[in-house]
Amino acid sequence: MIRAERIWRMQRLSGRVAMVLLGLALLALFDGLRGGILGSSGLVRLIPGERYQLSGPLPPKTERIEDFVIEGMAADGSLRLVPEGIFTGYMFGGGMWRGHLEADTRTMPGTYEIRVRDRFGEKQNPALVFSVRVFAGAQERRAASPSMITRWLAVEPRFLAACLGAVGILVGCGNYLLGRKWHSELVAHGCGEIFRMKTIDGHVEVTADMGGLSDIPEGAVFRFSRPLRGDVGFGTVVSCEKGHVALHVRENAQVRPGDIACPVNA
Repeated sequence: MIRAERIWRMQRLSGRVAMVLLGLALLALFDGLRGGILGSSGLVRLIPGERYQLSGPLPPKTERIEDFVIEGMAADGSLRLVPEGIFTGYMFGGGMWRGHLEADTRTMPGTYEIRVRDRFGEKQNPALVFSVRVFAGAQERRAASPSMITRWLAVEPRFLAACLGAVGILVGCGNYLLGRKWHSELVAHGCGEIFRMKTIDGHVEVTADMGGLSDIPEGAVFRFSRPLRGDVGFGTVVSCEKGHVALHVRENAQVRPGDIACPVNA
């Protein structure tokens, strides 16, 4: 059973590692979402020399880029919104435009609000109001990020969440395969893992998965054990059906799900 115990230990370790990795992935994802929900949602964050692609609906009564009225750009033209083209919306078929925000090397750090509207004085569409914050450099932008992961590690939290989640799933798959190997090792030794525990008429009864074994006689004595606890008591077979053995637990046995049941001669 030494080989089986090693597999059990590896399975336990891989399960804990997978749990930690997936937990960290969820925290990283929450950190990324938190930056949008509690942080500066909708804020375009630039440093001098960068471009940011964006799009939006056409202003009311406007069909051409030449009819756009754009307000809030830097007076010296260092920060400007440049519409590039018009297209049909993918979902509802309405008129849309695409373009980019451009901050050249002269752009002064600060917060800007750029508005795109029509020339007829219609009500401003909130989707055409772009808040832009320009930072002096990448380090200043990182320090002001709403994401703790970005501030500490200079990594996009959703990218980190995806990586941790992928590795966690791979480790979890390894844990599943080790579990199957652990089960087959137990069956090879005539043993099974307890997966069910209940009380009947004041007596504790457990059920162990013995694989395909179905010829275990009623009244046979089994020993309960666990790799880290050793022997924990004995039980008597009550029934055996489709490889699931029901055992009556003797009063002095401290049994719990996950323990191992083996014939006393195993």
